[in-house]
Amino acid sequence: MNMPVANFSRRRFLQTSGVLVVGAAVPGCSTGPMPSRDATLTPNVFLSMAGDGAVTITASRSEMGQGIRTALAQIVADELEADWSRVTVAQAVGDPVYGDQNTDGSQSIRFLFDVLRDAGASAREMLRMAAANQWGVPVAECEAVDHSVRHAPSGRSAPYGDLVAAASELPVPENPTRKSRDAYRYIGKHRVHVDADDVADGTATFGADLTLPNMAHAVIVRPPSLGSQVAGFEPPADEPGLIAVETLSGVAGIGAMFNPLGGVAVVADRTWTAIRIANALDVQWTEGPNAAFDSAKFTAQLRESVQTEGERLWDAGDVDAAFAAEGAELEALYETPFLSHAPMEPPVALASVTETGCEVWAPVQDPQSTRNLVAGWLGLDTANVTINVTLLGGAFGRKSKPDFVLEAVELSKRLGRPVRVTWTREDDIGHDFFHAASAQYHRAKLDAEGRPTAWLQRTAFPTIVTTFSGDAVDPADWELEMGFSNLPYRVANERYEYAGIQPGVRMGWLRSVCNIFHSFSANIFIDELAAAAGRDPIDYRLDLLGPSGILDVPGMQPPEGHGLDLARLRHVVERARAISDWDAARAAGRGLGFAVHHSFRSYVAVVLEVTSGDAGLSVDQAHVVIDCGTYINPDTCMAQMEGAVVFGLSLALHGEITMSNGRVDQDNFDGYPVLRMSENPEIVVELVPSDALPAGVGEPGVPPVAPALVNAVLTATGVRHRSLPLRV
Repeated sequence: MNMPVANFSRRRFLQTSGVLVVGAAVPGCSTGPMPSRDATLTPNVFLSMAGDGAVTITASRSEMGQGIRTALAQIVADELEADWSRVTVAQAVGDPVYGDQNTDGSQSIRFLFDVLRDAGASAREMLRMAAANQWGVPVAECEAVDHSVRHAPSGRSAPYGDLVAAASELPVPENPTRKSRDAYRYIGKHRVHVDADDVADGTATFGADLTLPNMAHAVIVRPPSLGSQVAGFEPPADEPGLIAVETLSGVAGIGAMFNPLGGVAVVADRTWTAIRIANALDVQWTEGPNAAFDSAKFTAQLRESVQTEGERLWDAGDVDAAFAAEGAELEALYETPFLSHAPMEPPVALASVTETGCEVWAPVQDPQSTRNLVAGWLGLDTANVTINVTLLGGAFGRKSKPDFVLEAVELSKRLGRPVRVTWTREDDIGHDFFHAASAQYHRAKLDAEGRPTAWLQRTAFPTIVTTFSGDAVDPADWELEMGFSNLPYRVANERYEYAGIQPGVRMGWLRSVCNIFHSFSANIFIDELAAAAGRDPIDYRLDLLGPSGILDVPGMQPPEGHGLDLARLRHVVERARAISDWDAARAAGRGLGFAVHHSFRSYVAVVLEVTSGDAGLSVDQAHVVIDCGTYINPDTCMAQMEGAVVFGLSLALHGEITMSNGRVDQDNFDGYPVLRMSENPEIVVELVPSDALPAGVGEPGVPPVAPALVNAVLTATGVRHRSLPLRV
């Protein structure tokens, strides 16, 4: 979908203090400060050029290590024909004039690619026109090259800075000419992250780095179970540094959206003072409705639910008749646990509430949602709320849920001074919006060659919708479309059923969301079918994929240009086979495992090689192939795949959150480990060149990792695992 550059009422750039400003139209934008034409879409500022030619590109998405600030700037700078050394990247505050700013769902490049190309191209075309007018020559003879405009016939040239004033009076091109792919300077090319030096030397600004005059520090003792309330506590003795102890009311249970949990806040002049006093508090609680929640019992409920008939999503053919026919059958049950986000930087927020408004500095993934929530919390107009986005020290979905911001806002309001709320690691793991536990049931009827003639699949998990509605039970359609209803393997007779059970903890999306457990079960079951047929698991998959084409999923309309392309899926499968040397013989105790998955409109295949011996299990190599369509920064894309392998292995080998009596049993990395450097495999990534539409990168590398590991462990040890984490 092409998104046009803004057509202002006077069809012009705005000239303010000698700065050339370009706006691009973004679907979903609200009315901004610049004049609008007849359209309902209003422009927003992504690019500005000063009179000296310095370029500032505003990044509207949050940077959490994925390189989005760099990639967005590459797109604009390329179409602008800018000198990269003249480009500075600024961070947008939360404001609807930027369109959707929610940095999750692996959608930033996909959403903004054409928008930012048009923003850069519009500026370039206006600078060319300004030069042509100045020289009295046809604009077709003027070429934008390396931060200047040149007129080849006369040999004249002008740096961009000299053309800013004149260009700012010209109309904005309605359909600016975009560069051809072979003319790209920055798109598809490696660029060092714009924040790399600051991160390396410690000057980068993360959530915990900001301070304000008269700022206080707060740590909160939160309820042991969801919905519990403070019954009382013994006030701490007065001591140097202690400022206040505040009781905070909290949510009653599920369905409270992103409202805070409540508890007792200790406010001090230093973070450590607040932590120390908070740890010593003896708080009594009035237990809430989830005080008896037990994850083991919950998992048993999930397991039971998929072994009985569920709600039918869709079916094809005559499934009952196919299963009633003679022939071999295979069935299996798979389970995955609750998971925590556990980003390197736990949640943190600094808020300053005054009589006239509120300003926040925080590592949030969605500053607009945060702004709206803060405004509602304080009863303010959103115009009086400013959300400044710092760098995020990891997020994985956690920081799109700004309960921690509301905590800081409430305390700043009460104390009449800036307050920074810091979550400890124990807070982070114990009070997360957890990734859902799940159970998956697969059953297949096989023909004489081991091919499925009937397929039944059931999924059960607590829906994320319970975060927004306490009445929600059934999974949402979008959750079921994450690797469940849209499996690429088509069988003549197939049926998909689902079930939901309300949880006793907060649910939230974690990197790749429901694709984690749907890919896990499907990839392992396909391997089990291949084994039953006596076939190579990759050959078996390619056979089941059938001819190339766009997959038709009943009830699911793929976005334009983003249907599940079986040819692209087959290609990543074949490339993973090739680069991993899949067909070569391995020594005893070594094994290969394969998995492939389509998610966030990208195609990813993974081969893991493991060794099992007296020292235990080691993951030696990972080969990853991704087709994400048009990519911006190849090094960043490959880094995301490397990170996905580490993330996926962490979940597969160590990830498990359990609850007893409503309380989370784990509270730090000793109970919820992440992959250590010594456990990390050698990782090889192949990025498929493509001129297809941009697709996701941050999340689609995760889903194939765990099943590839399980399949590798089988070939190395002969032991089949069907649940996570692996007990090896």
